[in-house]
Amino acid sequence: MQEQTNTFTDMISSKTILSIALCFAASLSSLAQCEADHVVYASNYAYEPEVLQIGQGESVAFVNNQGFHDVNGDINTLTGSSYNNPESFYLSPIVGNSSGACIGVVTFNQVGEYNYDCSIGSHAQLGMVASIQVQASETAGCTYDFACNYNPAADVDDGSCEVTSCALLGDLNDDGAVTTSDLIAFLAVFGQTL
Repeated sequence: MQEQTNTFTDMISSKTILSIALCFAASLSSLAQCEADHVVYASNYAYEPEVLQIGQGESVAFVNNQGFHDVNGDINTLTGSSYNNPESFYLSPIVGNSSGACIGVVTFNQVGEYNYDCSIGSHAQLGMVASIQVQASETAGCTYDFACNYNPAADVDDGSCEVTSCALLGDLNDDGAVTTSDLIAFLAVFGQTL
């Protein structure tokens, strides 16, 4: 009889451990689907951070840590009118938990300010409103047009300009600059024929 009880207890313990492991794996899997450049947390009638600044083309994961929340970037729950965001977005409500439940991920491709709220019950009235400010992406590269690796699309010079790795037109004496000494070298041989 004691042997049967131990086997039954071992089965229950194994099932409990397996259940816990499956729940843990499911929560990790849920958050794995929520991979993004930035994270906003929903809980206690608030989004954290309340204001988020990101670059153009970056993504934001919305994770629910407590309660029942959605992410409404379409119609302002308080006024009933459109948010007039550069692009409207909406993520359906889910129940959160302490390990974080993924509401969803949004990629913001257009520059501008995106306002949003939780449209569940009176959550927006209780202060569950926030915004995301999307700034134009900056392209780093060489901004000097005389350099070999000049990048006409670059907004910010990253210090990578290279002038010695390529032949500088007119640099006849190979000193890395076109100066009067190059002109003198040119004039010294001007008009010569073979």
